[in-house]
Amino acid sequence: MVGKAAESSLKSAAALGRNLGITAVLVAALVVGVVGLTSTLLLCGLAVFLGLAGIVLLRGNGWRSGALVVSALAVGLALLDLMALWLWPRPVAEGVVYTPEFATWAGADPVLGYRLRPGITVRALATMGDETIYRATYTIGADGWRITPNGPPQAPVFLFIGGSCIFGQGVDDDQTLPAQFAKANDFKVRTSNLSVPGYGANHMARAFEAGLFDRYANEPVKAVVTWITSMDLARVSGDEPWLENAPRYELEDRALRYTGTFLEHRWRNPLDFLAYQARERFAFARAIGLRRRQERQADLFVAMIARLRAEARERFGAPLVVVHQLPDQALPPDGSEGRETPPATARSASPS
Repeated sequence: MVGKAAESSLKSAAALGRNLGITAVLVAALVVGVVGLTSTLLLCGLAVFLGLAGIVLLRGNGWRSGALVVSALAVGLALLDLMALWLWPRPVAEGVVYTPEFATWAGADPVLGYRLRPGITVRALATMGDETIYRATYTIGADGWRITPNGPPQAPVFLFIGGSCIFGQGVDDDQTLPAQFAKANDFKVRTSNLSVPGYGANHMARAFEAGLFDRYANEPVKAVVTWITSMDLARVSGDEPWLENAPRYELEDRALRYTGTFLEHRWRNPLDFLAYQARERFAFARAIGLRRRQERQADLFVAMIARLRAEARERFGAPLVVVHQLPDQALPPDGSEGRETPPATARSASPS
């Protein structure tokens, strides 16, 4: 009797070890898929396949039931995502190919996450299929900002700060807003294009705090100009793939507090990391808690604009001028119309 009990225990232990080994391999394969697959549907398909493999390979009803549940969940997630993608308006820039990729003309920066590489000329091309969207030349000066027309040495200075709209993504150097402003004033003013595609109000607030604009402190700055769009809301909360190393702020008693980067915050707060990954992977997950996220983004954004106004007054004695661009069409609830493909590649330019 004792011998049979021992033999049974050994068999149970062997079966448990076998099941654990198979499960470890299946989970490892799923993790590789999470890291390597960019398509949510392909990832769900992999999970279904691995679940079915578990049903065949694992021993014991409990283990097989668990594998069946994994497959069923993956099918459910795929169906939910397909429905969300069908209902959700598609981003306007979907399918646009940018040459060269943004990561080739941007580099990692410890203050803002990424910056333009100084002293380079970029021949930018955007295409969709056989159609050319734009062809433009970007000239980046030795200071890491896009060049603007020269003006008289003692002429009034206007600082233009922001993202791709100020930068002039898709237009030549002489067609950007700062360049056109100088031209409209007969080149009797000096303008500086202190912008980078993909930047948000959080980048500008941090740039002021870090003293990146202090070289203009003794200049006759007449105004600081920025351009805001619906895209900016998602950036202040880091809900874009290129912003993991961007500066993060939170509101405490209605005051802005810098907390490091979004990536650092997510490592310290695993639930936030998982929620962000779910929103990036699944369209339906972006609708969960959307209203609350938008309220938080709006509060942060307004506080950052107020911070920019205060910084402009304190450092330069100049007003903050805000150019506001209203969307000309219905946008997805998360503002994803503005997802700019080039900055998305800044993830490789700004390694953690």
